Amino acid sequence: MGQFDPVFFANTNVAFLLVVLGILAVYWELHAPGMVVPGVVGVCAFFVGVWFLSQDHPTWYGMLLLLVALILLVVELKFYTHMVSGLAGSAALAAGALLLIPAPHSIAPWVAVPLSLALGVITVFLGTLAMRAHHNKVAVGEKAMIGELGTARTKIDPTGTVFVRGEYWQAHSAQPIEAGEPVTVVHVDGLTVDVERVA
Repeated sequence: MGQFDPVFFANTNVAFLLVVLGILAVYWELHAPGMVVPGVVGVCAFFVGVWFLSQDHPTWYGMLLLLVALILLVVELKFYTHMVSGLAGSAALAAGALLLIPAPHSIAPWVAVPLSLALGVITVFLGTLAMRAHHNKVAVGEKAMIGELGTARTKIDPTGTVFVRGEYWQAHSAQPIEAGEPVTVVHVDGLTVDVERVA
């Protein structure tokens, strides 16, 4: 049975691989919360990789590029910028990795570029999934509001306020509705609902 060899992990290529795999594992945890193991393993791998890279006298500009890359990738993941931040983050990550460690221990291009590109592609993919899920959730929520009963809190002529599902909404009605009358939602447009008087 082999023994733990810290020299293997001290290799800058392996250390950078640990950093990228750690980020991917954290991504996994964020998109499947509750699993715990991917998040813990990811954080450990990330910091082990960072620690070994820090032993090879990293350049300040390489570290700056890596920080910018992480920020851009997080922006893509959270806000979906139509691949702009994802691709820019991937490029910054590759450049930062190549410039991070001085020769002769620098990270090899055949490691830095493919790993950075893969992380960028996965980030864009996950950002796209998150954006679609958010839009679907909003659409489902709006459809679920239609037909809900509520009460006019102010006179609606043609606009006013209603109380539906435990919340106050800006309301619009084609016919005047007095305060206190029961209403039903017939259409949702963002934070405004179209209502009708309940017969």
